[in-house]
Amino acid sequence: MRFFNGGRISWAKPMIVVEDSDELVALYLPAWTPIKRRLGLDGLPVTRSIAFAERVRRPWTLGDGVWAGTSVLQLVKPGQARSYWAFWRGAHEEFLAWYVNLQEPLRRSAIGFDTADHVLDIEVEPDLTWRWKDEDEFAEAQQFGLFTPEEAAAIRAEGEAAIAVIEARGWPFADGWEMWRPDPAWPAPTLPDGWDLL
Repeated sequence: MRFFNGGRISWAKPMIVVEDSDELVALYLPAWTPIKRRLGLDGLPVTRSIAFAERVRRPWTLGDGVWAGTSVLQLVKPGQARSYWAFWRGAHEEFLAWYVNLQEPLRRSAIGFDTADHVLDIEVEPDLTWRWKDEDEFAEAQQFGLFTPEEAAAIRAEGEAAIAVIEARGWPFADGWEMWRPDPAWPAPTLPDGWDLL
């Protein structure tokens, strides 16, 4: 799974394909998996502790990182501009929460899937109470011209559609995905050759 930012790869995560069908793409990322991520030119990670305006303007390169702390299963219906993420502490020790990532619909590449993040997201507790995440950054992104007013309205509408699903206890929230477990025999995922080719 590659995320793009300004036409450049900003994240590259090796993931295990759990399902790849016309109805569902399900991808699993175990905790502590080596990934590629944005780094400042000083070699330090570009983290959420840096103000959004500074993150947008800061020069960056791609470097080594680790997907730390949680394992995540990402569920995406082809063509939708959102994905549903189920998080577990460590290697499936405890189900933590759901997350709705608003993003471009997945595009297939020679090595997997590509997308771009839409900044605005939704955090969902295990009891399905929810809250918007990063509304302030979404507003700043519009001020910086990262989204046109029409694009921003479409992103917000996609989030509202997801909220309707959450409140209706629709898929995937009523399907037992939080009880899903990976096959312990699966090898740790690694990035394939050519992961950095556009």
